[in-house]
Amino acid sequence: MSKALSSEEIDEKRSALIDCALSILETEGLAALTVRRLAEVSGVSRQTPYLYFKDKAELIDAMRIAGLNKMTASATEAAACAPQDNYIEQLRNIGQSYAQFGLKNPAVYKLVFTPIRPDEPPSPEHKKAIEANQTVAESRMNKAAADGLLNLPPDRLNNVFWAALHGLITLRTEKLINDDETFEQIRADIERTLATGFINKGGR
Repeated sequence: MSKALSSEEIDEKRSALIDCALSILETEGLAALTVRRLAEVSGVSRQTPYLYFKDKAELIDAMRIAGLNKMTASATEAAACAPQDNYIEQLRNIGQSYAQFGLKNPAVYKLVFTPIRPDEPPSPEHKKAIEANQTVAESRMNKAAADGLLNLPPDRLNNVFWAALHGLITLRTEKLINDDETFEQIRADIERTLATGFINKGGR
């Protein structure tokens, strides 16, 4: 009789399966991601993934949450590289991190923002991941607004910030912008345009 796993071991094995599934998604595409393929690549029995996910839909939800959490961690780390009181520089770093993640992990990025079951509300864990991701930029915007640096409400600015970056990443991953130099120029221009549009005169 096999030894029962601890909660920590269960979480580790579940996370390992999610990471493997994300790798399959990125290298082989969503159509190739089956529970059988996950078991094969992970080196486990065909039934093992079902011990952690009741079906493929639950696996994909877990992948979406993991993708969001990875994006959040990368953006938070990037923001920490800027001076603690320079919120504008932190936002620039967050935007760059966001773009880099989307370009490096296009399939995962697309999955994060493409609901498989759009009519169903997100699970509490998924909702928590969404809120944490939104807070990375929005919290800096709130602080910048409190310091009088912004001329647009933080919630509206956060929507503009996300829409501009998301649109640019999507155009790039859909190969509507193929040239590296052109992409970087547009990204820099978006950053400059946003800055001059939302920063009050005399702001940092």
